[in-house]
Amino acid sequence: MIDIHNHLLIGVDDGPKTEKDAINLLNQAQEQGITDILITPHHYSGDWLNSQSSVIENIKVIEKIISEHQINIKVYPGHEIRVNENVINELKSGYNMTLNHSKYVLIEFPFSDYPHFAEQLLYQLQLNGYIPLIAHPERCKPLIKHPEKLFSAIEKGAIAQVTSASVTGDLGENLKETSLRMIENNLVHIIGSDAHNAENRPFLLKEAYQVVEKELGEEYVDLLKYNAEAILNNKNVKVRPAKKMDTHYTEKKKVKKKKFLGLF
Repeated sequence: MIDIHNHLLIGVDDGPKTEKDAINLLNQAQEQGITDILITPHHYSGDWLNSQSSVIENIKVIEKIISEHQINIKVYPGHEIRVNENVINELKSGYNMTLNHSKYVLIEFPFSDYPHFAEQLLYQLQLNGYIPLIAHPERCKPLIKHPEKLFSAIEKGAIAQVTSASVTGDLGENLKETSLRMIENNLVHIIGSDAHNAENRPFLLKEAYQVVEKELGEEYVDLLKYNAEAILNNKNVKVRPAKKMDTHYTEKKKVKKKKFLGLF
């Protein structure tokens, strides 16, 4: 298996803080049957800035750990870039980076916002020879509430990646339903783990594929796995015509507090 989205570098974002944390993640990945990992530290998310040169340098640390512990996994550089207006210029200058130096750019939107310039940015990325890969749209509230926005982006040439923990239901049954419907309607093309640590944010890639096979069939699993490999090797992903879907967004109702003796 190939994972194209995770946070495995030590001390650069909210991923592993120590070498031991990274080893635990790598061992977990190996147990899952993962053979290749595209490492994608946060970039422009909060205070995290990880230049291409620093990512490549930090990956050498992971490669050393892999060698010393005889872990049968290969790692490759990438970025999860929080959407901003400088993405294209910084890709051209070499400050940002694509996934394993391919044409694919992993773009993250805030969980609570789909910026007004989002579609224009996705379009401009394609004009400049890149293919935008939208990270975890099932966790972006505006896209959950208005899946037609995602449909529009996919129809215009973007692709999308769902989080394994969303598919398994570990992030909630509603996200599981949304993720499966996005896959079924060809609005999502890859599963990525978004793993951060072995305990609280594990890989769960194997389990996610098992859920997809049970709920949607083996054909979808084969397609999702093919696309992960295509991204790693800078080949064309297989994209089926996108279909519109209904929202699965639900909002918890606030419980009104009863007035005490009618005074408050």
